[in-house]
Amino acid sequence: MVRKPSAAGAAPGIRIVRFVACSVALLLLSSILPLAQTFTLLHVNDTHSHLDMTGPKDANLDGTEGGLAKAATVIGQARATEPNVLVLHAGDVFHGDLFFNKYFGVPEFQLMKQLGFDAMAVGNHEFDFGPGVLAMALNQAYGATTLPLLSANLDLTGYPALATWIQPNLIKEVDGVQIGIFSMTVPNVPTSMPDPVVILGGDDPAVLVGLAYQQVAALRAQGAQVVIFLSHLGYLYDEAVAENVPGIDLIVGGHDHYLFEAPVLFTNPLGKAVPYVQAGKHYRSVGKMRFTYAAGGVTVDDYQIVPLDASVPNAPAVQALVNQLKAGIVQQYGDVYHTVVAHAPSDVTTTYDPDRRPRDTGMGNLIADALRDRTGTDIAITPNGLISEGLSAGPIVGADIFRPVSYGYDPATGLGLQIATFRISAAMLWRGLETGLYYLPYNEDVFLQVSGMSFAYNVNRPAFFRVRTGTIRIHGKPIRWGKTYTVTANTGVVALLPKMGIEVTDLQVLPDLEYDVLKSYIQKLGTVAYESEGRVRDRSAAP
Repeated sequence: MVRKPSAAGAAPGIRIVRFVACSVALLLLSSILPLAQTFTLLHVNDTHSHLDMTGPKDANLDGTEGGLAKAATVIGQARATEPNVLVLHAGDVFHGDLFFNKYFGVPEFQLMKQLGFDAMAVGNHEFDFGPGVLAMALNQAYGATTLPLLSANLDLTGYPALATWIQPNLIKEVDGVQIGIFSMTVPNVPTSMPDPVVILGGDDPAVLVGLAYQQVAALRAQGAQVVIFLSHLGYLYDEAVAENVPGIDLIVGGHDHYLFEAPVLFTNPLGKAVPYVQAGKHYRSVGKMRFTYAAGGVTVDDYQIVPLDASVPNAPAVQALVNQLKAGIVQQYGDVYHTVVAHAPSDVTTTYDPDRRPRDTGMGNLIADALRDRTGTDIAITPNGLISEGLSAGPIVGADIFRPVSYGYDPATGLGLQIATFRISAAMLWRGLETGLYYLPYNEDVFLQVSGMSFAYNVNRPAFFRVRTGTIRIHGKPIRWGKTYTVTANTGVVALLPKMGIEVTDLQVLPDLEYDVLKSYIQKLGTVAYESEGRVRDRSAAP
C-alpha cells in the first residue's frame, strides 16, 4: 500500500504535487560539465533491525517479504548493471526486532558497510537507549573506519565521542561530479533519549530551515554540483525545508514510513521542482532513481519502487549470516519463529487511513485491550509512538508479537517494557488526551490509543482546546470530572508523564512485560480480528 500525506495533514499553504513527468530540470548554482553523467540512487529508510524476511508466511512459517538479504540482491544487481550507483539510508536502524535486542544494531551496521552504503542519516531511534549505546554499537561495528553517519542538527558537545562517526555532511566524487549530501534528525520526539546530545530544532521549523540553508551554502561553497538532502525529519518538515531553501536537488526522506511509488514534487523559492522520495520501512522495498547531471542541472530520468517480495532472491552470503544471527535469538528467547500462537484473518494495522488524520487503529486497540485485560483497570492507554508495527494476516508467532511492542530493554530478559497501573483524576486524564494531540500534524508519537474509553477531537482548534470534552466516555458513560480513574500503561508512558506535567497517584510497576501480556492475550483470543472501531475520532471539517 502506498502511504501519502493528505491535504488534511499538510501545513497551511503547502501545495503537494505528484510526479507527472519522467524528467525534471533543476537549476544548479555550480560549474557546467561538458558531458552528462548518469547516476543510479538506491535508498531505504526506517529499517528498524528487520534483517530477516517478515510479512505473510510460507508453509514453513518463514516470512516472504523484506529483509537485508533481498536488499543486498537489488544493490548487487544495480552495481553490476547500472552506472555510478549511490546507496543511501535515511535513518532508524535501531529498535524494532529481536535482532536489535540481541545484537544492538552491530551486525546491521557491519552489513551496510559491506554492501557499500555511501551514507546514513541519524534517526531519532538511534537515541532510544541514549548516545552511549549508539557509540558502543558504532565502535564495535566499525572502530575508526565508519560508514558515514550524517546529521547537521545534532549538538554533540555533551557527548563528543560520537563526533568520531557523525558529521553534518559530506561530498563524494562520483564520475567526476561532486555530490554533496547532508542530513538532519527529527527533533522533539518524546520517546527519544539523546541527552546529553541536543537535537536542534524543537517546535520551530524555521530553525531547521535555517540550518538547511547553511548546509546547502557550505556544500556549494566547497564545490558540490549536486546536493542531496538525506533527511530523517519527516514529510512536513522536509516540505518546509524544500519550499524555503534553494539549491537542494533531491530529498531522500525517512521517519514517516511513507511509501511513494513516484516522487512528490515540492517547489523551492526559485520556482524549481524538488523531487522527494521515501521507500517505506523494514527493508520491504528499495527506492531506485536514475538521474542525470549535465550543464549545471539535474534531470530525474526514472523512478521506481522495487518490492522485496518472494520474486527477489536472497543474497546467499547475507542470508547465511542472518540465519546464524537467528539461531542466537532462538537460543536466548526460544522458538519465536516456528511456534504458532494464534491466527489473524486479516492484517491488524497501525493506521486507520493514511490519507486522514489519526484515530484509533486495530493494533492500538489490540494492545490497549490486552493491557486492560491483564489488570482490570478502568482504562488502558498506549501512544502511537510506542507501537512499532502491526500484524500480517495468517499465522502469528512470537517474533511477530514482539515487534509491535519492541520498545525499551529489560536487562533480565532482553525483552521490552514492563506494564504499570496508576490512578489519575479526570482533569489530568483530559490533559493527557490534549497532550497526545499537541504535536499534530507534525508528530503523532504521543497520540493515544485507548481501551475502556472513547473521545473525539478537532485538530483545527488551538492546542489544549482540541478534545471535545462532551465526547469523553468511560465504558460508554460521560466522564465524571470529580472522579479518579485507574489506568494501565507501559513503563515508557509512565516515564513520559512527568515531562508532560501529568500527575498520577498509586503508581505500581508490575513484573509483567508488555510482550508477555500481549502474547497471552493473543493466545487467549486464538483468532485476532481487530480494526479501527471509532474509539478515537477526528471531528474537524477536513476529511
